[in-house]
Amino acid sequence: MFECNDQKSFFANFVYRSNYLIVRLCLSVIALSAPAYADNDLLDEVPLLETIQFELLGTDCSGRLQVTVKAYEMCQSQNGNVTLTDDIKIVVLNNKVDQEEGPIYVQANKLLYNKEQSLCIVTGNVLVTVPEKQLTIRTEQLSYDMKQEIIFTDLPIVIAHKSHELKGIGLRATRNLTQYTITTPNGTVEIDQAPILKD
Repeated sequence: MFECNDQKSFFANFVYRSNYLIVRLCLSVIALSAPAYADNDLLDEVPLLETIQFELLGTDCSGRLQVTVKAYEMCQSQNGNVTLTDDIKIVVLNNKVDQEEGPIYVQANKLLYNKEQSLCIVTGNVLVTVPEKQLTIRTEQLSYDMKQEIIFTDLPIVIAHKSHELKGIGLRATRNLTQYTITTPNGTVEIDQAPILKD
């Protein structure tokens, strides 16, 4: 019977040591495959907040609603950068005291906000509509510089304004889309000119 206990204790000791070695090996593999955040820049990109069915309401200093942003998923990094994905819908309200303009609607697949650069980029099937002006803009990427209040892209773009369709590559526009320039226009557009009145 004593021999039997020795065999059991030898077997138990062997299993314990092999399990200990397996656990150490697994922890070593995990440690080697995990990302090393040695640089502070990498730490800034670590997600701080993630949520689904995201909705943001932005107001001005007086409490008036200025913008609504909806997305299926939102991820905010520690450095303040934000990524919105899936069915982005933005409504920009231009309701100032002295003038009442219609809203601007933006749809896209993804939105990237860079806090350091104050830059907002929408990508993937971007559609901008201003129903009051009968204006639509289609492109694959559109950026908004929040400091300079300029909308721009270097990609192909199609602008439909009333019955006219303008095509080209690149766009520079004011925030409210009242003035815009296609960097490299292509195609032809007929423009109706009013008769010039002479004295």
